[in-house]
Amino acid sequence: MLAINRRWPHRGGTLEALLTATPEDQPCPAPAADEIVARVEAVSICSSDIKIVRMGASHPLFADAAADIDTVLGHEVCLRVVAVGAQQAARFHPGQRLGLQPALRVAGKRRIIGMDLPGGFAQLLRLGPDALDGYVMDVPDTLPAAAIALLEPYGCVERAWRPNARTALQPGGRALIVSAEGSEGFDLADVPDWAEITCVGPAPAWLADRPARLVDTLEQLALAGESFDDILALGSVTAQCLTRLCALMANGALLLQARSDAAQGLSQLDPARIHYDQLAFLGTRERRIETAFEPVRQRYDARPGGVVLVHGAGGAMGRIHVHRLLQLEDGPATIIASSRKGKRLADLTADFGDLAARAGKRLVVTDTDSLADTVARLAPQGLSDAVVVAPDPGAVRQAAGWLGHGGLLAVFAGFPYGERLSIDLSRVALDGLRLTGSTGCSLADMEYVLARVSSGQLDLSANIAAVGGLDALPQALKAVADGSVSGKIVIYPQRPDLPLAPADGWTVAREAGLTG
Repeated sequence: MLAINRRWPHRGGTLEALLTATPEDQPCPAPAADEIVARVEAVSICSSDIKIVRMGASHPLFADAAADIDTVLGHEVCLRVVAVGAQQAARFHPGQRLGLQPALRVAGKRRIIGMDLPGGFAQLLRLGPDALDGYVMDVPDTLPAAAIALLEPYGCVERAWRPNARTALQPGGRALIVSAEGSEGFDLADVPDWAEITCVGPAPAWLADRPARLVDTLEQLALAGESFDDILALGSVTAQCLTRLCALMANGALLLQARSDAAQGLSQLDPARIHYDQLAFLGTRERRIETAFEPVRQRYDARPGGVVLVHGAGGAMGRIHVHRLLQLEDGPATIIASSRKGKRLADLTADFGDLAARAGKRLVVTDTDSLADTVARLAPQGLSDAVVVAPDPGAVRQAAGWLGHGGLLAVFAGFPYGERLSIDLSRVALDGLRLTGSTGCSLADMEYVLARVSSGQLDLSANIAAVGGLDALPQALKAVADGSVSGKIVIYPQRPDLPLAPADGWTVAREAGLTG
């Protein structure tokens, strides 16, 4: 046994139950040959921690779980290695400091340390080969442990503005081609080597002699539970048909429209699928279908000189989006930051107003009641970009309706599956509307943020609002759930008795004695 590990388990109860629970002290065995055990120097609280507790078994990570929920939350961590198994000794050693990208792929499925796998609301964390192979990185001792913990949420924001869905057709995949009136006006010169092709309506001439299955209606495919990797909607496909096609998209699928007229109505799609399932939406009104893949139609970052909305900017992740956009070279000229009335509105101006002035950008902070008028005044031709951080389907619908020609909608907030977003999907083809979503980040995203922090280009301390020990976790979680604290709360598990207190200008020196 290495030591006693104090940890705060979550077993599927309510948030109220978690807030009144007590931590557990358990023995921590030595690592197995292919494991390491690390001390949790710092862990920051994410709104996702609250969301997981509130959603319970309906959360996508637990939806298919065979067993009851039994985990430890906390996925934004700074770690220090304390013990190394024999098979890991060539790479890891006691005293080594690590950052962690917690979203793993295990046996083809997404698993997340600090969500469905035990995480950092504990003094010690055990990592096996699934995590150690490509999900940890060395980090310097010169930065506060709190800043290392924040690399993950800042990396998630970076990922939201980078290519995060497929940008080409998929050879070897299952293709569905739907041909409506006017479909003969579109041509695909380079037809992928799809494993299977299904056609609803006349098969396009450009398929030539490719074997294809002919089906009368989309309802037949839906009833059979089928899904497709590439879906091509050609010609005047109706809004209702586009709704059905969205439901037939496999995870990671691409829906490409080639059309010259509007759909005359709104389609329905699930915003959770945009956020979690890496769906891609592309389109063109040109005869050559390949033009849908041109870079101008595959924009992921904010438009230079544009007007961007951060819808739900008052929380920690919304503040990170504001922070990034203000410091983005060749970024937007105007950032509209929305939040509910109260302290968070004032904090956005106080914390980022000077940064906006130094960057030569306009930061407009507005409450949700005044948001529609603010958007109409500052973006009369429509927003160039909008990122929705508020976990509210209505906010997604609002933002989608405010986008101008070629506007980009990034669905950053997570939702339960089954919500509905009403949107004119034909705009993807007709005026370059972009729909993107992401969850988590890559190690490369975190390394990019680390490089900016290490070089002095990015100061994360502006977003550290409060610190406390592990025993103060319920109080800290309640503050995040209530929205009473702007910015991030950092927990130091090695000082469990540290009271929760505001933090301003957090530094390595102020962390002395807190990390173990």
